[in-house]
Amino acid sequence: MKTLEAWLCLKCAPQLKSGEIPQLLKKYPDPTEFIGQPNHPIQADESLHPETREHILRAQPHPDLTKILNLCDQFDIQATFWGAEDYPSGLKQILAPPLILYYRGNLAPALNGVCLGVVGTRKASAYGSSSCKKLLEPVCRQGVTIVSGLATGIDTAAHTAALAAGGKTLAVLAGGLQSIYPPQNQELAETIIANGALISEYEPGTSIERWNFVARNRIISALSTAVFIVEGSFKSGAMITAKHAIDQNRDLMALPGQINHYNAQGPNYLIKNGALCVTEAEDLICALGLDYEPGEQMEILPEMSPGEQQIHQIFQDQQREISFDELLLISKFSFGKLSTALLNLELKGYLCKTGGNSFILS
Repeated sequence: MKTLEAWLCLKCAPQLKSGEIPQLLKKYPDPTEFIGQPNHPIQADESLHPETREHILRAQPHPDLTKILNLCDQFDIQATFWGAEDYPSGLKQILAPPLILYYRGNLAPALNGVCLGVVGTRKASAYGSSSCKKLLEPVCRQGVTIVSGLATGIDTAAHTAALAAGGKTLAVLAGGLQSIYPPQNQELAETIIANGALISEYEPGTSIERWNFVARNRIISALSTAVFIVEGSFKSGAMITAKHAIDQNRDLMALPGQINHYNAQGPNYLIKNGALCVTEAEDLICALGLDYEPGEQMEILPEMSPGEQQIHQIFQDQQREISFDELLLISKFSFGKLSTALLNLELKGYLCKTGGNSFILS
C-alpha cells in the first residue's frame, strides 16, 4: 500500500483516539507494514479495539481518499508523516502532533535553521505593520525563517517583511491547502510557496472551521525557536499562540504598545510577566542567538534633504500618526512641497502611509 493511503487509513480507524496513535506508532512505526497484513503482530494486539484491528486488516480506505489524492496531484501538495526523517522536529513532542503534515513548497530548507514565529491581530495598526517591516527585515537578512498564519494584518506584514528581505517564510493554514484563505492573499501565498512553504495538518479538500484557527496556533509555535507577539487583545489568537509557546518551552517576545490601545493589551501584559520587550531588531537577533556586534548598523537609509529632515523631526517629536492636513499646519510647507517631501520619505523608508491620508514612522 502507498504511504499516504496507509497513513490515511490509520488516521480514520474507528475506536482509535488521535492521542493514542503516537503510542501505537512507537510499537509499529510504519503503517505500510501492517495495513492490510493479516500476519502482522498488530492483529494479535489486544490493547487495540476489535473494530480498529478489523479496519486495519481490511485496509479500509479513507472516505475521501480519491478526492485527497486528486487534489494533491492538482496542487502539488506533498506530505510528511509522524516519525519520518523529514517530519519537523519541533512537532514531535507537542500535545496532539499532526499525524500527517501537508505542505506546498520546499519545507525542509525553510526549517533548516532558526525559525521565528510572528503573530498578531488581523486589525493591525499602522504602528504594528510598520514595526514588522522595521524589526523583521534585518532579522530575515540574518537567515531567520518567519513562521506565521497568512491572516490579514500582522501575519501578512510578517510574511511580507520576510520576502522583502529575501528570506524564507512558512504559513500555517487552517484548512486544506487547495484553497487560500483569506482570498486576497492568493498572490502572497504563491510567493511564499516559491520562498518557503504553506503548511496544514488538514487533508486537502477540508473546509475551514472557526476552531481550526485555534488549533493551528500550536503548530506555529512548535515550528518556531521563539515566538514574537506584535499586537493583540487579551482574548486574541495571538495570546493563544503565546500560551502554546510557554507550554512548549519556547522563548516569548513582544512589541510594547500604547497602554490605552486595544491592540497593545496582550503584548504589554506578556512583557509585564516576563516576555522580552522588543524595541529594535537587535533585540530579536540577540535573543535568537545570532551573531551581532553592538553598534553594528543594521540598515543604511538614504540621506534626507533639509525639508525632509524637518518633516521627519515632526514625526520623531510626535511619535504618532499625523494627517496630511495637520502636517500642513505644523510645518507651514506649501501643499506641493509637503507632498514631495512625504513621497520622498516614503520611498526612502522613513515613513509609511496609513488610511485616511495619514503617515507614521516606519
